[in-house]
Amino acid sequence: MTENNKEDIKALIECIGLDVDVSDYIKELEKNRDEILLRKDFKENVISHKALGHESRFLIYNLIKKKEMCICELSTISDLTQPTISHHVKILEQAGLIVGVKSGKFIHYQIKVDDY
Repeated sequence: MTENNKEDIKALIECIGLDVDVSDYIKELEKNRDEILLRKDFKENVISHKALGHESRFLIYNLIKKKEMCICELSTISDLTQPTISHHVKILEQAGLIVGVKSGKFIHYQIKVDDY
């Protein structure tokens, strides 16, 4: 047991009280952690949340939710350049949140609907 681990357990005992079996309590906490980590959608949710964790991408995503848009539309209504928007759109696409649909010489982006 490391020194940090001893301090964590000491703080845990102080937090939960002395009337609880610490070993059983830790096992229950670990079980809860493992259930979350083993969910099929855990990694997908992490990727989606990371993609939406940037203010510009969150804005772009929400704009596309309201209306299918191309890069030039997004550039016109934001303070971002077309290359910057393209970069953010690529990240949203890679996260599986949006999809581009070719329309003539433009690509219009829309929210990706999962096929179930």
